[in-house]
Amino acid sequence: MNVDEPGAPGVSNSAGRSGLGGAEATVMVVFIIVAAALKVSGMPLKEALLLPGGAGLTAVAVTRLATGALAQVLRHVIRAQSASVNR
Repeated sequence: MNVDEPGAPGVSNSAGRSGLGGAEATVMVVFIIVAAALKVSGMPLKEALLLPGGAGLTAVAVTRLATGALAQVLRHVIRAQSASVNR
């Protein structure tokens, strides 16, 4: 069976998606505009890029917490850490 065929076991067809959706492109444009506005207002470039970047990381963490994905990752990390301590 060819893995490109629909219904191939263990193959997700969504991984082959190329390009950005409207939401992703909008977020990138807003990120660039905010960084440029902060730079024009006199903020150093490093801080102008760190501010929206930190906001983005916070948004990802909150979204993952809400969906339970981050909790699952944290459970794996805690189990691995406790397994290494118990040895």
